[in-house]
Amino acid sequence: MLTKSQARELTRTPLSWLMRLRLILFGHDDLVSVVFWATLVGIAGAFASVLFRLGIRLCVRLFSGYWPLSEHGSGLVDVALKLTWWHRALMPAIGGLLAGAVLLFVKRRLVSSKAIDYIEAVKVGDGRIGFRGSILKSVGSMLTISSGGSIGREGSMVQLSAMLGSRIGLLARAPVPRLRLMVACGVAAGIAAAYNAPISGALFASEIVLGSMSMESFGPLVIASVISNATLHRVAHFGNVFDVPHVAVVTNWELIFYIMLGVLLGHLAPPFLALLDYAKSKFVRLKLPLYWQLALGGVGVGAISLLVPEVWGNGYSVVSHILLGQVFGWTLLAILLAKVLATASTVGSGGVGGVLTPSLFIGAAVGTLFGDLLQLMMPHIVPQPVAYGVIGMGGFLAATTQAPLTSILMIFEMTLDYNVVLPLMLACVTAHYTAKVYQHGKSVYRATLDQAMAAEHVDDWRLRTVEALVKPAAVVVPRDTLLSEVFNRMSRRTLRRVYVTDGDDLVAWFRPRELLERLQKGEIGWDVPVGEIAQPVNETLTPDMSLTEALDGFLREKVRTLPVTPGQWRHTLLGEVSRDDVLLAIRDRLTVTK
Repeated sequence: MLTKSQARELTRTPLSWLMRLRLILFGHDDLVSVVFWATLVGIAGAFASVLFRLGIRLCVRLFSGYWPLSEHGSGLVDVALKLTWWHRALMPAIGGLLAGAVLLFVKRRLVSSKAIDYIEAVKVGDGRIGFRGSILKSVGSMLTISSGGSIGREGSMVQLSAMLGSRIGLLARAPVPRLRLMVACGVAAGIAAAYNAPISGALFASEIVLGSMSMESFGPLVIASVISNATLHRVAHFGNVFDVPHVAVVTNWELIFYIMLGVLLGHLAPPFLALLDYAKSKFVRLKLPLYWQLALGGVGVGAISLLVPEVWGNGYSVVSHILLGQVFGWTLLAILLAKVLATASTVGSGGVGGVLTPSLFIGAAVGTLFGDLLQLMMPHIVPQPVAYGVIGMGGFLAATTQAPLTSILMIFEMTLDYNVVLPLMLACVTAHYTAKVYQHGKSVYRATLDQAMAAEHVDDWRLRTVEALVKPAAVVVPRDTLLSEVFNRMSRRTLRRVYVTDGDDLVAWFRPRELLERLQKGEIGWDVPVGEIAQPVNETLTPDMSLTEALDGFLREKVRTLPVTPGQWRHTLLGEVSRDDVLLAIRDRLTVTK
């Protein structure tokens, strides 16, 4: 805190009020930069989610002639019930045909070095996501979902948010590690917007996309996720995705049943994923054009929906009905089996979308059936079978994604019920370890990553030196520049360092905040040349220096930025490198791909 005398002295200096405030509040520019860009990514991700939801509603209207009754796709089942039998059978096929035409155009015409899938861009890419490819791919997803395809909308919502994160990172001229972090921020924003789960959004991006929980990356993910969720609620006024009942655990003995449920879900997840892979291989063997392939998948969904219209779309309304105890017994079993087949038909034919929502659907149905069976045998111990449906959602999600922590917190955020935590933790962890025995740690996202790794040289993007991390120095001044002139140049941004040169050679540097404190104490004046008060440069980096050598330099100097020069005997200033970027690059090299 400044004293009154220091504050009065500060008002007499020629430094702008905005610059003074920034220097007082923020000690360095990276904090301001990360918060600003992560916030922007969160806002962009929220609005991308809103536009995608509105696009689905419009396409449903164009396909069926009816407006869905709700924004989150639950109206698709209501629309299906209103249609004639032939309209219900043909609509998914027509949507698949159009979606296939769009995706075929992306595949053939938009050949680019930039990745389209966000996991590929982070795991085996440089963080660049193609704009046109992502937009058209999302249009294909929109056509599939709005025509009744059994697939989740969250995949394209996350894809759009990640693409915007990549574009914003490029706008900020972020180095490769930070660009990948911006993509992950977009992923967190997309998940938060899709499921009203900001904590889960950040953890999903950390646990699945980045594979790291370091604070250098987790902090921006939280910011983007929270801002996206808040924007969606305050601006777009969207509410909860599911209607989830209160969960009650009658006795501690009932926890054993939740462990049994986790084991069951862990055994069911690998066959479900295997079924999706099997369906994909069968459709590929047909060697049909992509549009006919997706149309054939739509024919399968349409045929199933003639008997079970609940298979249409995301299935949010059906999940809510299951959790509220309105669907049970043989009816629920029939819907479950039909949904699995419809999802295999849509995903196997090449439909673009997410599998998180189908996983939640299957988990809710299996859990409720398990609870119904227990209630028949022990009605006094299991009075609430739908509670097993809530726990089942998290358990099956943990088994398919191999991300138990994300699954636990996602269901908790959906319920906001602390009673769900203990059984949810048991079921999710048990399901995770059970499925891991069969899948060897491979998640539902492994196929995407395997395909990307087969097309890319994985080590090409993993940085070994600091060359790709070098950013232009913010302020460079000659040694005879007066201190007042330096601070006037800095009126637009906060800085860690100002570099002082003699000709082209770097000779010294100083921290603006330290000089500001000396100015307040009257130790120096505004008319002093910076060369007389700046500190000599003791540590510099070179472009070919390894990441570990660079980190050693940061540890020796105990600073957050270091200058970069061509070599030991050449002192021309090439730019500067941030310690945070070095840590992000090292984390990328140490992360084991799941």
